[in-house]
Amino acid sequence: MEQLMENEAFCIGVNVGIHIFQQKVLTAHKQREGLKIGDNLYYIQSGRERLQEVLEKICK
Repeated sequence: MEQLMENEAFCIGVNVGIHIFQQKVLTAHKQREGLKIGDNLYYIQSGRERLQEVLEKICK
């Protein structure tokens, strides 16, 4: 029974961690800010934003 409780607590912890990270990613995207993971900075774009950026580069 103790092992089952430990496994359940672990799974809940992983689930909470994933949810927190998802919220961090969504907040960064909504605020158009970079998301830093380790030493790398990421920006999340929608397909429409990416297409607009490519078209702007082609037209220049």
